[in-house]
Amino acid sequence: MDWKSIANDYPYQERVIKAQQAQQKLAKKAGQGIFRQQYHFMAPGGWLNDPNGCIWYQGQYHLYYQHNPFDSVWGEMYWGHAVSKDLVHWQHLPIALVPSESYEDHPRGGVFSGSTISKDNALIAAYTATTFQGNQHLQTQCLARSTDGGLSFEKFAMNPVITSPPAGVSADIRDPRILRHGDRWYIVLGASLGAGAWSHGEGCALLYESADMLHWKYRGVIARSGGKLGTMWECVDLYPLNGQWVLSFSPMFLGDSKTVCLTGTMDFQNACFSWHTRSELDWGTEYYAPQSIADGCGRTIVMAWQNAWDWMPWWQDFGPVSSEGWCGCMALPRSISLDQNGRIISAPVEELKTLRSNEQKTGWITVDGQPRELPCADPVAFEMEIKIDLQHTQSKIVYIDLRSNGDKKSRLIIDLDNKQLTFDRHHADNGFVKGMRTCNLPIEGNMLDLRIFSDTISIEVFAAGGLCCMSNLIYPTHQDQQCQIYSEGGISQVNITIWQIARLL
Repeated sequence: MDWKSIANDYPYQERVIKAQQAQQKLAKKAGQGIFRQQYHFMAPGGWLNDPNGCIWYQGQYHLYYQHNPFDSVWGEMYWGHAVSKDLVHWQHLPIALVPSESYEDHPRGGVFSGSTISKDNALIAAYTATTFQGNQHLQTQCLARSTDGGLSFEKFAMNPVITSPPAGVSADIRDPRILRHGDRWYIVLGASLGAGAWSHGEGCALLYESADMLHWKYRGVIARSGGKLGTMWECVDLYPLNGQWVLSFSPMFLGDSKTVCLTGTMDFQNACFSWHTRSELDWGTEYYAPQSIADGCGRTIVMAWQNAWDWMPWWQDFGPVSSEGWCGCMALPRSISLDQNGRIISAPVEELKTLRSNEQKTGWITVDGQPRELPCADPVAFEMEIKIDLQHTQSKIVYIDLRSNGDKKSRLIIDLDNKQLTFDRHHADNGFVKGMRTCNLPIEGNMLDLRIFSDTISIEVFAAGGLCCMSNLIYPTHQDQQCQIYSEGGISQVNITIWQIARLL
């Protein structure tokens, strides 16, 4: 391959230096913010969204991410970079990819999302570049290479390698997922058939094939919405899991759905993905653009942006944290698998248990209509594990009030009668977030389990062994927060353990 050297490219290096200086300046301001998370990953300062290039490489987890180092709102995109040996403790590294070429000079574009793969002792990144073509927003697919362990990249001299959408596909074509299967390289792209994402398009995934990673042949549409799964598929991922294949994506204009996973078979020869099971990786309001990592332990790990676009469009406010010099965090890393019915099971990675301290146990207790305060050493940053003995429970509903102080609370509603789980944040803070999310709750057997992770501005819930998950943001500022539990329609038998989570950031 012919790569453009950046070692002596002054304009490129100057952009890197300016980006680093801007990030460091914002980091000083962000460090004083009252809403900074305590154990969720954030950029040092500035804007963060989609995880990019997630990979287990040279004994470390590499997390690249969409990043605006100059401001705490979405703008021209760079790739931020961090590494970890345990998915818990992260080391921030210099910004890895910066927009520097004519094909990526859009002021609200730059280096968009993508992925990485290891090849010939190098790390290859595939990403979407954005520029103007007349008055149009042109999205093309490009390659970059790192030979220093993923720290810095040089770009392919013949970029872009995919220059235009195929016939029938709108200009919305982005977020390349690069993978190897057999003796061929493949790129899967999210796209929209017909009129486009913002009109009446049809979300789809496209497949490209290459023998040398330089010359790419369009193979076709491997899966499509059929009018039922959104107008555009963003951040498409394709990976093997437990002997099957998973196609995941974040759909546009699909109501409450933010992270769809289709489980089935992938026929690379005929460019066709056939699915039999649909799952939602998360039913919360804020969980977007998940990307998988096949790690060195045989696990499939998923990282995702703990946010979403619908509540903070770019022409409006980007939320209460943007005034603090930062915006955006990652959801907790998950280990995922499939159950016997092909459904996705999500579990917080085991390494998170190393953050536990100050364990508090209730033992088996009887809960009724009288709110009962739960013992939290830290009612803001904690992990809570709840078991409900369904054989000895008569109640129809169990309520758990989190981060509560009088009228201010986030409420988890476990509807045992209708087998539904609801997260209600109508009164979570001073009015910035509103609404509730409800999903079906698989109740199978005589015991129902839930794990709840609370951080400064987020609550993540894993229920029914990880078959049902919810990630939501809140912005509470009220003092003396606490947690309570009570039931409706009879008594409940519950067993609760709570740990304080150590502050990392």
